[in-house]
Amino acid sequence: RKIGRDVKIAAMKLYEDAHMSKDNIIHCVGFSESTFWRTLKLWRETGDCAGVSYKKLRRIAKERNELRRAEFVARMAQYQPEEIGFLDETSKDERTPGRAWGRAKCGKRAESQQPFVRGSQVSALGLLTIDGMIASAVIEGSFTTVKFIEFLELTVLPLCQQYPGRLSVLVMDNAKIHHGEGVAEMI
Repeated sequence: RKIGRDVKIAAMKLYEDAHMSKDNIIHCVGFSESTFWRTLKLWRETGDCAGVSYKKLRRIAKERNELRRAEFVARMAQYQPEEIGFLDETSKDERTPGRAWGRAKCGKRAESQQPFVRGSQVSALGLLTIDGMIASAVIEGSFTTVKFIEFLELTVLPLCQQYPGRLSVLVMDNAKIHHGEGVAEMI
């Protein structure tokens, strides 16, 4: 259960004014000892008990370059929405839906039975436009450069027009299969 900010502030004031001991506060409020000390430290440093909590980290690529990202956005702004198509792929195996977080009683580990064996893998590739997903392919296993080129040649390129026509700009991420021999020449 979540302990409200006002309860934390009251607990810290009671402790600092020596009206209640740490053990009594922990017992009455339901803090764990580590939460008590963390809250007290935050209270003494900032005069507040809110603003910091334990969260799952959002991963951001270390290689990300904000200037290059801004240049890309500016470059893409010259195109009309109808001209742009986004190609991307994804894959799934038996381990994909596993949760990374869980809840458990204090002092107990959070556990969940999940597959550890990869099992079969399924990959999907799609072309997303302003009109929605207009082309896709699903295969067992992973997409290779050869399979990607086949998808481009047989499914995507017949839908494309010359620039500045409809679907004349294809945007892809930096996946290895997009850099394969023959991909740039085909597009």
